[in-house]
Amino acid sequence: MKQNTLTRHMYSVLGLSTLSASLFLAPNMAAAESFTEALTGGTPSIDARLRYEGVEQDGKDDAGALTLRTRLGYLTGTYQGFNGFVEMSNTSAYDRSDYFVPAGPEAGGDNTKAVVLDPDMTTMNQYWVGYQTDGLKIKAGKQRIIMDTRFLGNVGWRQQEQVYTGASLNATLPMKINLNYAYINNVFNPVGADIEMKSHAGKIDFAGIPFGKLSAYGYFLDYETGADSKTMGIRFAGKTALSESMKLVYHLEYADQQEYKDSEDLDIGGDYTRAELGLAMKGITVLAGQEKLGGDGTSAFQTPLGTVHLYNGWADMFIGPVGGTPADGLVDNYLKVSGKAFGMKLAAAYHDFSSDVGNTDYGTEYDLLAAKKLSKNYTVGVKYASYSADEYAVDTDKLWIWGEVKF
Repeated sequence: MKQNTLTRHMYSVLGLSTLSASLFLAPNMAAAESFTEALTGGTPSIDARLRYEGVEQDGKDDAGALTLRTRLGYLTGTYQGFNGFVEMSNTSAYDRSDYFVPAGPEAGGDNTKAVVLDPDMTTMNQYWVGYQTDGLKIKAGKQRIIMDTRFLGNVGWRQQEQVYTGASLNATLPMKINLNYAYINNVFNPVGADIEMKSHAGKIDFAGIPFGKLSAYGYFLDYETGADSKTMGIRFAGKTALSESMKLVYHLEYADQQEYKDSEDLDIGGDYTRAELGLAMKGITVLAGQEKLGGDGTSAFQTPLGTVHLYNGWADMFIGPVGGTPADGLVDNYLKVSGKAFGMKLAAAYHDFSSDVGNTDYGTEYDLLAAKKLSKNYTVGVKYASYSADEYAVDTDKLWIWGEVKF
């Protein structure tokens, strides 16, 4: 019987896992005495995630994507403050005809079926050279950047993460100030599209306040082709003890997005607000909040480089290339509960979506998660999202079951 691609790839992962585990037993010195020693005395890594994603959506045939994502990496030792990292990533699908990918160089599958944004692909996921000294880290090359998941993240839930080519800097300054900066000239997104740009991103955090952290940020996106934008904002978030067993949790944020560079003659952006209040007690956090991505009927506040999956519902009804923020804007009122029980991470959320202008009801959604670390290296989980449409989109249910191994 002929083996399919996914099965052969699983056998390879098992073999590589055993090899990587044995290599980790070798000593890895913090600082090498020579360039050759740094190059040969580094640390290999493997990260493999086998996942099933099932989608039921009105107007489409059911989709069932069984995919295996494998990353193989090698981090060199450090020589005179310098090191390097290289990582390959492969995503293999059991049967691409079981789902549809609408965009990117590997677009395809059965377009009568629901969308799953996990195409087959093999890519050089990261390759960078770094320099580190006291309070300063610099990287240049293709790299993972998670400056702020809402506006600049790696979209880590997808099998192919979002990575960036450019340079990044992290500096720890006096008075509990932390500075992040990145210059980005290319984005490689989860469907394998290369997006050229000349963009700047910066964020400064001040943690010298005993009851929270104050952050200010700016994201100046200048695309080779596409709608340029500048986003500037401020955030305050933290916790305050109400008793020995209870803490008050809060988050306040405002941002403004406007035209930038070549989009100066276009109607771009809007305002953004986020407010949350909750209680944390005995390992359980209950949080109520509202996030608004403003719109005026022509344009709306967008987060094209953000990890949107973490915010406006796991069903991804407001994420490109499937969607994005509607022109009338998006108001997300939500209630979230998270914590640990029976050795598992548990979470539940309820969202009520509506427009910022025009009084349109976008529907509701509830999300459920249970994940468990079986050991330091193994994790399994199950996740479910159910979106009920009203005047926007269509009813959509998604189920994920996965297992992951990391060495």
